[in-house]
Amino acid sequence: GIGYKEMCDYINGNCTREEAIYTIKRDTRHFAKRQITWFKREEDVIWLNKQDYAYDEDKILGTMLEILREKDIIK
Repeated sequence: GIGYKEMCDYINGNCTREEAIYTIKRDTRHFAKRQITWFKREEDVIWLNKQDYAYDEDKILGTMLEILREKDIIK
């Protein structure tokens, strides 16, 4: 869990609140970048842009289900 170590350091007086927040934000960005890099190497990943669906989660889910049915992953 990102943030646990940093919050413990803050609570124990090993860093300031601002330092803890900075480190948590930085580590979160790095983790997200690693995830994106990993997923981009996966051939079967299908990317959906939430903007294309006006951030409507029901539409996004509908598209996801449709793709899964087309690939015979679900019936």
